[in-house]
Amino acid sequence: MTVTGVKRVLVLGGTNFDIIVQAEDFPQEHEKVRGEACAARPGGSAANTALGLARQGCEVRLVSAVGDDALGRLCLDDLRTGGVDTALMRVDTSLRTSMAIVISSGTGKRMMTFAGADRDQAFRAVTESNVVAVDHVHVVGVPTPELGRVVGLARRTGRTVSVEWNGRDMSELAEGPGLNLMNTDEAGRLPGALPGDAAGTALRYAERLSGEVILTQGAEGALWAAPSGALVREATTAVEPVDRTGGGDAFNAGVIAGWLFGEPPSVCMRRGLDAALHVITKIGAHP
Repeated sequence: MTVTGVKRVLVLGGTNFDIIVQAEDFPQEHEKVRGEACAARPGGSAANTALGLARQGCEVRLVSAVGDDALGRLCLDDLRTGGVDTALMRVDTSLRTSMAIVISSGTGKRMMTFAGADRDQAFRAVTESNVVAVDHVHVVGVPTPELGRVVGLARRTGRTVSVEWNGRDMSELAEGPGLNLMNTDEAGRLPGALPGDAAGTALRYAERLSGEVILTQGAEGALWAAPSGALVREATTAVEPVDRTGGGDAFNAGVIAGWLFGEPPSVCMRRGLDAALHVITKIGAHP
């Protein structure tokens, strides 16, 4: 059943500035490779997902941190222009804005990140009233005590939770009803993963966590594993990817929004896959 009304979401995680270079060949040591295109724009998984949720019709507040520098100001301006509330963003006067350098091709990417502004201090400042003011909390990043405290507040006050696993074992934050978002490669590296069986691994974790597990599977689309043992698959449209940066974040935003609006798993994944296609067919596109 579709749920009407605006959904309010609190997103916690990283904000950084991305430099993306498109190149079909990755450079070897001492080698120079000419890129085919280049883009420089605000990014970060949490910031991208927040923007994607705003595009999906949610009211979004981001908890993150940037430096007190030109790149930080660009990030904040970009978020505000995209409809994201930045009232809980921390401007770190002692550290610069985090950055990422991405070498991207249609078939993959390599990324180097540079830590900057301390987001844990921003998480530490979140109060119970901040959490009670929203319907849902979405988290991205290392499962620190500060992030865990906010997830605990959300669960105790009856807010729903979604967790982006992003190549990490996020079980300690993900126990209980909610959404767990990852890709097939990440699922295959989890403790207890079933070799070559992404669907089986997703079902195993859904049962273990008592929560939904949603996997993106590249050209094969996505699958949704429920604690009950139900499995739903959704195909995607065949395209030639240009730059995969931010595609997973856009997918997550579509899935979360659809779920909050009461849509069934197939429709939620369709939302997410369509949002991802918008991003991966361009270089440096926003979710």
